[in-house]
Amino acid sequence: MKVFVFDLLAYGKHFEEYKQARFIPYPLTGDHFDPEIAARTYEEHLEAWEEMERYGFDGVALNEHHTTPHGLMNSPNMMAAAAAQRTTKLKFLILGNLLPIHNPLRIAEEVAMADCLSRGRIISGFARGVPREYNVYNVPMAESRARFEEAVEIILKAWKEPVFAHEGKFWRFRDIAIWPRPYQQPHP
Repeated sequence: MKVFVFDLLAYGKHFEEYKQARFIPYPLTGDHFDPEIAARTYEEHLEAWEEMERYGFDGVALNEHHTTPHGLMNSPNMMAAAAAQRTTKLKFLILGNLLPIHNPLRIAEEVAMADCLSRGRIISGFARGVPREYNVYNVPMAESRARFEEAVEIILKAWKEPVFAHEGKFWRFRDIAIWPRPYQQPHP
């Protein structure tokens, strides 16, 4: 059995003014944001993941969400890469780059880079996200499934094939060879 901890990486401050309502309104405006609290939150989570490794946990599960203090991890790839520099055995289960709202070639490159930085400790998963994220990125929710499926196809080609091309409904690429390639073969 493997033991992973799921971490949403919530902003390190409770908003007392919303305690009675039991929810935080959307959008929570930027004037509520304190960069020092965010920096401390990131540091505390990275330190916690180092402790998890010392205590024998197998990994941490990371996800991607946007425009909410409930999750400051709008780039799980960046967090995995940062944590990989502070750990040696801990694996990073990326439970969801939100494929429909991103360029899949960029995701393929970032995950490959994180896989190299961690020497093969990335476990890559993909997700579609929630409706609010489609509004933020101005992507029609009705295209979600088709964008997701096409993006997975592109990412797997990028990781497996030395050179690839893709002509799809949403993305077109010619003669692409990504660098770096994933550390793990055939892919993370």
